[in-house]
Amino acid sequence: MITIKRLSECTMAEATEAWNKGFEGYYADMTATVERFVWRLGSEGISPSLSVVAFADGEPAGLVLTGIRTVAGKKVAWNGGTGVASAYRRRGVGKAMMEAVLQIYREEGVAIATLEAISHNENAIALYRQMGYEVVDRLLFLQHTKGFASNPFAGEAGRYQVRHGIPHDVRPLSFCVHMAPWQTQWAGVRDGEAVLVSDERGEVVGYALYKRVFDDNGRLAAIHLHQCVAAPHRTDAAAIMRAALSHVFAPFEAVCKRSTFNFPASNETAVALLREAGFTPFLEQVYMTRSMEA
Repeated sequence: MITIKRLSECTMAEATEAWNKGFEGYYADMTATVERFVWRLGSEGISPSLSVVAFADGEPAGLVLTGIRTVAGKKVAWNGGTGVASAYRRRGVGKAMMEAVLQIYREEGVAIATLEAISHNENAIALYRQMGYEVVDRLLFLQHTKGFASNPFAGEAGRYQVRHGIPHDVRPLSFCVHMAPWQTQWAGVRDGEAVLVSDERGEVVGYALYKRVFDDNGRLAAIHLHQCVAAPHRTDAAAIMRAALSHVFAPFEAVCKRSTFNFPASNETAVALLREAGFTPFLEQVYMTRSMEA
């Protein structure tokens, strides 16, 4: 018998067991300790009271993690992970959990539900389509793992003024992309940084959000790009983005992993600049949304 509970009604040990069983055999090793699982909830804005855990004959058999935040005046929900234990896949457990989560969204007044799925995870995407989600973009993970002899984004970058800040600094911009994938929104780039690009008149015309990771010895290990945006209708959009990327991925002689994270394929200008610089794909997801107002 399958029963579904709110994660807040479960122990963290039960929820962690549901996570580990649900993502067993996944495309990457998702195994977590209780401590790591609790860290994920906090760092990604997951709400235990809005998430669900499925039990089969009293044993954890799956879960859906979810969170809600207000984006541009509307409540937006994110499915931060749907996993079903291998013994219970294709037996309606995933559908039952998704139905429970969508009902929670309705009760909470959510306007838009969002999620991401690995592009070749056809079974998951089919389930989400069945639940009313639609693919609205492809999300690219591009990487470059070596150092550069020089700045590949130099071009006309020197025409602009660039200042460093924090993700919150882009929130007031008229062209801030608020409805980005959950973890790449300004509120979701935890411990992240921002660069803001201004033209000769001092007007902010572009920005980038990114995160740097350092190893235990304090050395730069990775730089992850989350957003790179130019103001709309700018004929110099590529140059603006070059200016931003020149600061995001510096110092270029450093050998570290430089990558994009859930980066929209629809941002064709930025993607072209990254590919020209030698970034190559290593993973792709689809970005799916569902209107809860219909």
